[in-house]
Amino acid sequence: MTHTTNAVRISATLPAELAMFLDNYQASRALDSRSAALADAVRALRDQVLNEAYRELGDAQRAGLEQYPADNTDGLEGV
Repeated sequence: MTHTTNAVRISATLPAELAMFLDNYQASRALDSRSAALADAVRALRDQVLNEAYRELGDAQRAGLEQYPADNTDGLEGV
């Protein structure tokens, strides 16, 4: 884990199975600490949330475009 000057210390309590998974993840990736493993997990969660938001936005935009007929020139005839 890259140590940054803007790091914030938190305290977390996890179910035993998640703590074991975190420890196994840390060991398998040769990470320096549980904090590094937890940071990886939070980054992955952030990426997942952003990807879902982008997908929902794209779906909403596509749905909005489907409202308009393909031949709708909306006053742009001859442009």
